[in-house]
Amino acid sequence: MNSIYGIALGPGDPELLTLKALRILKEVDLIFYPGSITEGIKKSFVFPILQYHKLENKELRGFFLKMSNDRKQASEIYDSTAKEIQEAYHSGKKIAIVCEGDISLYASFSYILAELQNLQLPVSLVPGINSFSLGAAQHKIPLSLLNDKIVVIPRVKHITEITTYFLEFDTVILMKIRSGWSNFQSELAKKDWKCYYCERLGTKQEYITTDLTTLTHREIPYFSLLIIKK
Repeated sequence: MNSIYGIALGPGDPELLTLKALRILKEVDLIFYPGSITEGIKKSFVFPILQYHKLENKELRGFFLKMSNDRKQASEIYDSTAKEIQEAYHSGKKIAIVCEGDISLYASFSYILAELQNLQLPVSLVPGINSFSLGAAQHKIPLSLLNDKIVVIPRVKHITEITTYFLEFDTVILMKIRSGWSNFQSELAKKDWKCYYCERLGTKQEYITTDLTTLTHREIPYFSLLIIKK
């Protein structure tokens, strides 16, 4: 029977996806995967994971988004990709749409899922490991203990935001830190908080540190995060 699956591939290490995810990827006929366009160059964070598992014999289709705050192009790509999926589904193909990290956390798949639901197509989701869970494992720290409270915040701009979150939470996880990093890095270094920086987790370019001074002149990539504890 033809089916549509949303599959999480994990944070970057090709072995950090579930057995269920790998089984389905081997069974499907067609895999849609996300990527980005920067200065006219197409790149995909997840494509090497598909290559690692020798899935090149499948029909692979990338959908690529321009790195921009303007969501018009992204909306158009999600709409056209959903229509491609609809056509493939009705032709009898078994389909997977993959994404990095977990499928429900800042995942491009969620926008496609909404389009597929509008088209009344059946979709099953397979969750995966998120990046900050791998980050905590690489730093060998717990994210929470006992009654600790955690908050996950994207695109923080100022140190005052972080300070405010610590009034209520014990661990603050900052995602998508590149856009505001230069605004709060120097102030962050003055705090007595414990900071655990992570970038490109699970890849050959992985870099982690607890010494924020090493980041003073480092270019912060899109795939980076910071775990902060009191």
